[in-house]
Parts: sequence; C-alpha cells; structure tokens
Amino acid sequence: MMPSDSFFWAVSVPRGDTFLFHHGKIFVYLGLYLLWIKTIAWIDRDGRIFELERGRWNTIALTSAVVSLVLGWLVPIFAVALVLSFLVLVLVIVMYVHYRNPLVPAALQVFTKPHMLKWLKSNLGIQFQAKESSEQEAIPLQFIGKMQNADEFGTSNFKSMNSEGYRVAQEVVWNALNDSATDIHFEPSKSEMTIRYRIDGMLQFARTVDARMGVLVLNVYKNLAGMDIAERRKPQDGSFSAKVRETHVVDFRVATSGSVTGEKLVMRVLDSSKQMTVISQLGLREQLVKKVVAISRQSHGMFITCGPTGAGKTSSLYACINMIDRQQRNVITLENPVEYLIDHVTQIEVNPKAGKTFAAELRSILRQDPDVILIGEIRDTETAEIACQAAQTGHLVLTTIHANDSLTALGRLQDLGVKPFLLANAISAILGQRLARVLCPKCRIEYPPSVELLKKLKLPEGRIKRFYRAAVVDHRKTSSDAKICNHCHGTGYCGRTGIFEFLTINEAIRGLITEQLDIGELKKAIIESGYYSLHDDAMYKVLKGITSVEEVQRVVK
Repeated sequence: MMPSDSFFWAVSVPRGDTFLFHHGKIFVYLGLYLLWIKTIAWIDRDGRIFELERGRWNTIALTSAVVSLVLGWLVPIFAVALVLSFLVLVLVIVMYVHYRNPLVPAALQVFTKPHMLKWLKSNLGIQFQAKESSEQEAIPLQFIGKMQNADEFGTSNFKSMNSEGYRVAQEVVWNALNDSATDIHFEPSKSEMTIRYRIDGMLQFARTVDARMGVLVLNVYKNLAGMDIAERRKPQDGSFSAKVRETHVVDFRVATSGSVTGEKLVMRVLDSSKQMTVISQLGLREQLVKKVVAISRQSHGMFITCGPTGAGKTSSLYACINMIDRQQRNVITLENPVEYLIDHVTQIEVNPKAGKTFAAELRSILRQDPDVILIGEIRDTETAEIACQAAQTGHLVLTTIHANDSLTALGRLQDLGVKPFLLANAISAILGQRLARVLCPKCRIEYPPSVELLKKLKLPEGRIKRFYRAAVVDHRKTSSDAKICNHCHGTGYCGRTGIFEFLTINEAIRGLITEQLDIGELKKAIIESGYYSLHDDAMYKVLKGITSVEEVQRVVK
C-alpha cells in the first residue's frame, strides 16, 4: 500500500508548489554554513593557543551551528529565517569574545576598537585619519605632579602647558601606554636623544629628538617627579602620575643618572589596570595552579618565588594575595618600592636611607598581629632568619629571592647563613619562573623540527611533527610598502607568559636539607622525586605553539 500524500506533506517542509530550492537562496545558506565552519575552527584554534576551555566552547559552537541551520530550514519566510540564523552566529561569537578577551593580553584581544581599526587597514586598506586643523588634536593625558595637591598639572611650573617640550613629553608617554611598554628609556648622545620602549621584555626603538628638545623633555619629567632640574650629574629618583582619558591613573617611577654624553632617564610604567592579579592568567598549568592555591591557603609556612630581575616574581605573589580572604586575615607587605596598591592590605615601603630596612620593619610588623606577610625580597641573613622564624610561628610568609632556579634558591639561603634545620622546617614550596614572549597567532610560522633539534631539546624523535617560530620582519631590509602584521608590529610576538618550575619541600627533602648535603646530591634526590623543571614547562609551551624554541633558549638557560 502506497503512503498517502497527506502523510508525505506531514513529515516534509514545503518550499513552494514545485518543492524546488531557489538558486540565490541556497547560495546564501551555503555562505552561512561556511561562516559557521570558519567560526568553529577559529574557536577551536584560539582555545588551543590560549589554553581556554576548548571542549565546552566547541560543544556550544557546534550545537549553535546546528540550531542556526535548522532554523534556516524550518522557518518558511526566507528573510526571517536568515536573520534568526545569523543572530545565533553573532550571539555565539559575542559570548566567546566576552569570555576570552579578559584572559588574553590586551594586544591579542579581538573586536575591540584598536583591533577593528587594524583589521580595516590591513584587509581593506581603509585608514582613519584625523581631520586637519590649525591646532593639534589634544592628547587625552594629563600629568599629575608629585608635589601638587591638585588633580592637574599646574601651569606655574612651565611658561605654557602647550610648549613644544611639554607636548613631546605627552606624546612619548601616550605612545608608550598604547604600545603596552613597561619602561621608557631616554638615552643621550652629543647631538640627539634616543627614546626606546621596553615591550614584552625587549627594548624597541621609538623615536629620536635633538639634544635641545631632549633636555626640555627631561626637565618636564624631573619637575613632575619633584627632582632638581639643575642637577644633571648626580643620580636622582622620584615619581609622578598621569590621568588618562579623565578616568584612569597611571603611575611612573623615574630615575636619572649622569653620563659622559648627558643625563640618562628611565621611567618605569606602573599601570594597575594591567597588573596580573589572577592566578589563572600567569601561565601556570592546571596542576601547578592547584598546588599554588593550596600553598596560599596554608595558615603558616614560607612560599618563595625565584628568578632573575623582571621574571614576574612579585606579580605571582600578588596573585596569591588576591586569592586570600583579606577581610578575615591581616595581610601586611614590605616592599621596595610599593608599585601597586592592593585593597585591604597594609603596605609598607622600605627606605634604607631613613633606617627602614627589611629586617627592622619585619621585626616591627610581627607585633601587628599579621596572618600573611609579603616580603619584597630576601637580601640579608637577618631578614632571612626572621622570615623563617615567622613562618614557623603561625604566619604565612610570601617572599622572593634572586636565584636561577628553585634548587639554587635553597643554596642562596644557605649561603646567607640560615641554619639548615630552620630552613628545612620553614619553607613549604619554591616557585622558579621566567617570562617568555608569546608567539603572535596571526603570523607565526609552522615548521618541522629537525632530528638534531629534537635531540638537543631532549624530545622523542618521530612523535613531534611541528614547531612554530616567529615571522620576524627586518625593518631595515623591508620596503615601506611591505605588509607587516598589525598584531605584533612585525616582531612576531604579542604579550608574555610565565615558564615555571615547582619544588614542594616534602619530608624526604627536609631530611636532606637538614643533613646539609651538597647541592649536587640534593639535586639528584629532587629529580628522582618527580621534580617538574623549567625545561619541562618550556617544552610544553613550545609543543603547544605558545612560544618558540628561540625564545625559550633566550630566557631559560
């Protein structure tokens, strides 16, 4: 018996009297389908690069794609079906961007105003230029002098705030903030002043000004920082602030030094909005995050971060403090200097010239009923011994020490003269770290690693098919018309991530420290206990395409 026509139409979706597709409409739906494919692929690739929740977002994207295409098929009115299907696509993209942007460096955020302007210029050749006028466009940045009570820079210190030197000083700071620079260097020569920015840990040329203008610009900063502008030989230091777009305040720490060609000035940019205070954003692997969280929640003990200058040691400790319940625990810090202010934390700045040393202040704050103590750096025997004693008397001590790795940190404390028994019982864990630049995901280049390279890196042959490297553009050999990646400005890198090693001081290691074994024997025992080294974490990030072999070799010796 043949099925009735009524049954056939009950399970079918009518598309006209002849049940034929419109050729134009089918191509529109095909385009929508391709957009979904590209979106799903981007979410998967982006999640893998930044170690986001790929599984959850892949499921959301795939499910939404099915819903979008089903809506396009079931809704009989073409315009309504297309709008609904496209809205589902837009909704998924907006949700994912809202989730991922706070978790990635500012330079890698998407669908922001800078990102859209760069995309239009790079892909469509559209460049937005300010309208020409008789007066220069005002820079939305306002200096706040150290010695001033007002919220704006007083005109009494300069003949005119619109002077050429003041304008250049504004431009230099404004460009540094836009480029996410951490330091600004003014390097004098006989005829000019070279200005360089430290971006992602590397110095990059910014501009040059003539020697006369260089002096005027330095005078602006020195006046703001409360320095003597007539003194150009002796070192000076100070600080000032700047208000950006009337809402955001950035601090600057200034230091000058005389040289044979003139006065050199370096400014450290302290932007609290870019301070990394979330433990998940440091670059720690999931198992290491759990260990650091567990240490931060202890009632006593000492947690040490170690590494060279600029390795992000203090930022890691700030992230630990951010996890502590500061309403119920008394947190006190000793820093030199205090770079970022933290809510509900008593922060004390050390000043050796005024007699406020780490050791003296640490003895004092132990009488302030602290639960958590952050010591900016252990530099001498007295500070080390007091910190170890505090860690054994009901205080959680967070501190840093200059050492190449976790094992060297133990040796450094022994060299300071801390008794082995005191050292072994005070330390809970040591976190060694470095900062490595992140490969630009837009222009990184994939390549197959050679057998020699794999042997050098102590990686298995045959199982690893690809590495990534930076597509660095040599501006000296590249014509001005050459296309340069707008995300990384031709450097091949955007932002930085941490490379870590974690040493837990267990009972076995405590015994070895107490027995005063030499570093070689202690290292052998630590490796045998399953020690996770800097090299291991660096290779993990290389295999994930987060950074390159060249960058790892630069930062991990």
